[in-house]
Amino acid sequence: MKTDQVKIQVISFIAAGLFAFSACTPVPTDVEPSISPTLPEPTATFTIQPTLTPILATPTPDLSEDVCSPLEGETLSELTEIITRPYTPTRLGFDEGHPGLDFSFFRRKELLSIDNLPVLSALEGVVSTVLIERLPYGHAVIIETPIESISPELLERFQFPEQQSIVEPDPKFNCAPPDDAKTYEADSRSIYILYAHLKNPVTLGIGEKVNCGQQIGNVGDSGKEYSTNPHLHFETRIGPSGARFDSMAYYTLDSTQSERYNYCVWRVSNQFQLFDPMLLLTAQE
Repeated sequence: MKTDQVKIQVISFIAAGLFAFSACTPVPTDVEPSISPTLPEPTATFTIQPTLTPILATPTPDLSEDVCSPLEGETLSELTEIITRPYTPTRLGFDEGHPGLDFSFFRRKELLSIDNLPVLSALEGVVSTVLIERLPYGHAVIIETPIESISPELLERFQFPEQQSIVEPDPKFNCAPPDDAKTYEADSRSIYILYAHLKNPVTLGIGEKVNCGQQIGNVGDSGKEYSTNPHLHFETRIGPSGARFDSMAYYTLDSTQSERYNYCVWRVSNQFQLFDPMLLLTAQE
């Protein structure tokens, strides 16, 4: 009986030792822990919508300072109401028709007359010619505006006549050139505006700069053989830049050879091409 108790005690002791040994055995550190793969969390997706770029309206160019009314107190749109003689083109080589516009009015009710009304420059430019009581223009001034100096916006609206050939004046004209006759090169072109039948001689000098809307004279009826009442004769041409006429005259016995030649060059030879003044005066519309 004692022997069996001793065996049980020995077995219990051995079992307790094994348990203690296994409990104190360290866990190996060189064993990598198994890691379960982690799936990425789903993220929200969206589509970028294109943004609409607003199309801005193209502003209408302001040409109010490019072309001015040639008469004080009369707007460009009102000029058609006071045309007393319209533009009538002439045959090349001849001096007929009416190469410009005549503006005039007499309003009895308001006791208004165009006589002595300030004449304004329709374009910025330089004085090309000053005439003092020479027929048929009377007191007159020509102002040159190089095409290169005109704003692109105005050029887009104004259809310039294409350059044409110079013609020989009709044989009945006395256009013989003087010994010192000037020639003009057509490398560049300018607009020339003639303001005629002014009340008094123009005080501006050749080559003097004038601004659009600047007063250059007053309405009158000089050159009486060709002016029966106060009015502004407004004549527009395109020709070679840099032209300067010291004078011009025709249809009068006191005209010189140089004056007659200048008149033929300006008005008959087509070197300075005539065009309807309303093409310029309505270019802002």
